[in-house]
Amino acid sequence: MCYDAVIFDDDGVLTTPTAMDVHRAAVRAAFEEFGADPTTEGVDGIVHGSLTRIRRVCEIHGVDYEAFWPRREAEAAAAQRAAMERGEKTLYDDVSALSDLDRTLAVVSGNQHETVETVLDRFGVADLFDVAYGREPTVEGYRNRKPSPYYLERAVEELGADSNVDVLAADRAGADSAFVRRPHRDGYRLAADPTYEVESLEEVAALC
Repeated sequence: MCYDAVIFDDDGVLTTPTAMDVHRAAVRAAFEEFGADPTTEGVDGIVHGSLTRIRRVCEIHGVDYEAFWPRREAEAAAAQRAAMERGEKTLYDDVSALSDLDRTLAVVSGNQHETVETVLDRFGVADLFDVAYGREPTVEGYRNRKPSPYYLERAVEELGADSNVDVLAADRAGADSAFVRRPHRDGYRLAADPTYEVESLEEVAALC
């Protein structure tokens, strides 16, 4: 099949996943600005939780949810930038295979848009992609993250083209999907079947 455009996720596809300690440190830094010291359970509730859970953790610690959220997003973006600078979050070697791919390329990530921009600029791959979307640093932006097809549909519309949440988002947007089974996803079970399952971006390039 011939594809007009190919859309990639960031974490775990273009770059190595961000360590959980980095996410936790960002949450703690955000709470510190409000004079709060949450438990590890509370921190993980922010990192992994639904909006309802996140709101509840803020209430427990007397922190205004609406004021906390943009600080949390800013700290998360700063923490991931620092992880890149320390060499802890890196670009996968096979991203170079995309240089020879004669297709319109885009990035759609559930990460903060600021983090996506940092990835593209720091690793010198911004010119590979015509469109890049990460979530806005708002509650609504978090609500619209994958598996919602919101940002994926925005990218498809802008292009003018005909992981579990990624596969679901593609399915809901009516798009084909390729699941890149990186080593950290060994044994990972998908809730929906991707169109293709591959082990590298070279294989993605070959599909096109």
